Amino acid sequence: MSDPAFTQQVAEKASTIALSPEKEAEYERITRSLQEYTGGDIIRKVLADGETVRAYWGTATTGRPHIAYCVPLVKIADFLTAGVHVKILLADLHAFLDASKSTLQTVQYRVKYYSILLKTVFTVLGVPIDKLEFVTGTSYQLKADYTLDVYKFHALTSTREAEHAGADVVKESESPLMSSLLYPGLQALDEQYLDVHMQFGGVDQRKIFMYAAHFLPRLGYAKRAHLMNAMVPGLSGGKMSASDPKSKIDFLDTPADIKSKIKAALCPPGEVENNGVLAFIKAALIPVQALRNEQASNKGEKAPVGEGSFVSAGAPEGTLFSITRPEKFGGDVHFSSYEELEKAYVAEQVHPGDLKGAVTDALINLLAPIRKAFEEDQEWQEVEKLAYPDTSAAPAAADKKVKKKDVRKSAPTEEERAALRAAKEKEKAEKAAAKATAEGNPLKSADLQKSSQAAAEASPASTVASGSGLSSTSCVTSTNLPKLKLLAKGKVRDIYALPAPEDQDKLLFVATDRMSAFDVIMNNGIPSKGITLTTLSLFWFDKLKHIIPNHVLTPSPASCLASPADAWSEFPRSLDEYRDQLEGRSMIVKKCEVVKIEAIVRGYITGSAWSEYKKSQTVHGISMPAGLLESQKLPKPLFTPSTKADQGEHDENIHPDKVKDICGPELAEQIEKVAIQLYTEASEYALERGLILADTKFEFGLLPDRSSPNRTQLILIDEVLTPDSSRYWSSSEYVQGKPQASFDKQYLRDWLIKEGLKAKEDVTLPLHVVNETKKKYEEARDRVMGLGEFGKHGKIGVKAGDEDLGLQTDQVEDAIQAEARDKVTSGKHGKIGVKAGDEDLALQTDQVEDAIQSEARKL
Repeated sequence: MSDPAFTQQVAEKASTIALSPEKEAEYERITRSLQEYTGGDIIRKVLADGETVRAYWGTATTGRPHIAYCVPLVKIADFLTAGVHVKILLADLHAFLDASKSTLQTVQYRVKYYSILLKTVFTVLGVPIDKLEFVTGTSYQLKADYTLDVYKFHALTSTREAEHAGADVVKESESPLMSSLLYPGLQALDEQYLDVHMQFGGVDQRKIFMYAAHFLPRLGYAKRAHLMNAMVPGLSGGKMSASDPKSKIDFLDTPADIKSKIKAALCPPGEVENNGVLAFIKAALIPVQALRNEQASNKGEKAPVGEGSFVSAGAPEGTLFSITRPEKFGGDVHFSSYEELEKAYVAEQVHPGDLKGAVTDALINLLAPIRKAFEEDQEWQEVEKLAYPDTSAAPAAADKKVKKKDVRKSAPTEEERAALRAAKEKEKAEKAAAKATAEGNPLKSADLQKSSQAAAEASPASTVASGSGLSSTSCVTSTNLPKLKLLAKGKVRDIYALPAPEDQDKLLFVATDRMSAFDVIMNNGIPSKGITLTTLSLFWFDKLKHIIPNHVLTPSPASCLASPADAWSEFPRSLDEYRDQLEGRSMIVKKCEVVKIEAIVRGYITGSAWSEYKKSQTVHGISMPAGLLESQKLPKPLFTPSTKADQGEHDENIHPDKVKDICGPELAEQIEKVAIQLYTEASEYALERGLILADTKFEFGLLPDRSSPNRTQLILIDEVLTPDSSRYWSSSEYVQGKPQASFDKQYLRDWLIKEGLKAKEDVTLPLHVVNETKKKYEEARDRVMGLGEFGKHGKIGVKAGDEDLGLQTDQVEDAIQAEARDKVTSGKHGKIGVKAGDEDLALQTDQVEDAIQSEARKL
């Protein structure tokens, strides 16, 4: 089947307008290295007439520009070399219309930020900015003639056509905002009002370009040419997007940021498809180096090598990308084209780790002068703070007299980070309220209170009292313990050092109600989720302590289940002032050395294991039997570890043998044995309560062994067998061969995918998602622990005459509550009425009491 884009281009070239050799060279430069273009003869006619070709490239000033912008900027360098007059449209009005992501005031700050950043990047790439014209959208889009044309344009088109035009650019919705339907029409009119011959953009703009080509002539305006570059894939797959921080490298990312993002990037060995790192080299890095080489050649200089390039010293002439590696791994390797690199990678002559290392070095090298310019420009820093207060890279210093040389000198403390996060959440809440007001639905105080109680409030600074029971409806999404040192803040847990000198070997773990999905933390949390996780973890820590010791010191499981007040009495009195933030959701634990392994055990094949199996008939590199079905029970529990990545990075699935390299053979063997034993016992216990434990993750730590100074003791740490770390299914609903409903955040994930919000920032969950997720977590807890409606299970043997009666414990309990205390005045006499089916039973109290003593307490 032919490529329609290629066919279209061949047809255009077959009917070209004759050009002089010089103009033909200009045309070739304008149209080279594109994925697609239309209207080639429009450009050729302008060149043939001796006019200057005028083009524009627009960018909506929304999210922070990222490294993929290098692709259009390099192409713009081509335009300038060919004598094209290029206008850069900073589309502020478009940004405002883009799903109302920002206020007009914020958008204006972002216009300034984009302007400074893009000029800096152009300069670093060696592109002369004096040949560029920067235009702000509102400089002409608010005038009467433009506004009238907006009305005329949309009198010609339908909502279906408008929605189709923006389908690849505007966020999908079942009920799109009118602003998203206007967006494509405004972009079409920009061609006329910027007075250009061609518009340049990514291939994701194609539908808007065709929309413009169709409707502008109907308004009496000329049809323009459209040039499209390929899209840069995200590091984790999909499109590289400003709205997905995990998919992209920001121009102001630090070397540590770059390293962690590249380390986590998708880079399967020997594979090109879905390889975010390889695609990034092709789309961005090699074109940048080719531009540098060409610029040097035009000046009569040698191509740059070493610092300031992606080519290492000593590389052969014509090299565009070098990979530096030790001699024992083959030494440095150099490539003069992307095709050479791809061929070597497919042949597995280049290891993913070496490729990632080279890309990391190249990006650090490329972005260093941009970061340096930012650090030295106080005005740019102030603009950046106002444009992106939630993710500012500028220092959060209260003293504005700080010297420039001190900017970004050191990383902020955890306390400062916590303050920034609190400010961010507060602003999100204010934005939500402002948006509701702008839409004509201002939140009433009663609504706000109800929203707060339902965990829909966005401000995590609201350290609401966590309540005094397992069914608390409060929501704590951030902690604020100013007298304690915050050591770490994860997706769910905040970890503090305790203040007393005698407690330096202990840590305070606080499970908040924060909720994350697809590596993004939601604006609002799930009420009492932290209490649920803590309660369930304490239950399992205690139940499995005969297999392995754990890190829990306080509270004791007995006091936790007895009442929150009893549990709190075990905490140091120095924490009393923070009781509303800590009660029910915190543990004091032993400080230990964390083993850098996630000990995952699988009893059923599902999730990422099923995905890998379908592809290669392996799970974590372990060969598996043929013919397995999705969700099928495995012949025996399978140990499938992953690395335990630093905060902000992704864990990496590994073969069990790799654990030996990380931990040593003896510890690796112990971890595998203990993890499988823990899973086996927990899964059997869960199954008795109607739950299938499909898979789970354990984490371990090491403490000095008091019996032997040279040895360490393995302990169980973090959380254990919670819905956050485990996959629970209902045994009564289980059917192999398809996905199963889980007692975890799957309902939330499904909603995010349905709404087009997967991995998107700044998401506030609606009430029904909050409630359903909360319900799933609490049902898992109640089933496991025998609480609530699931607590009335099991049977108590009671002897009535010669007949053994198997009575449900709830029958016994109801009887005791209703009659026992009234009827039994002293000793073991009297009778208690117990309902068993349709039969009323009169049991001697001593029969009931004996049964309770012997068995009920076990339940």
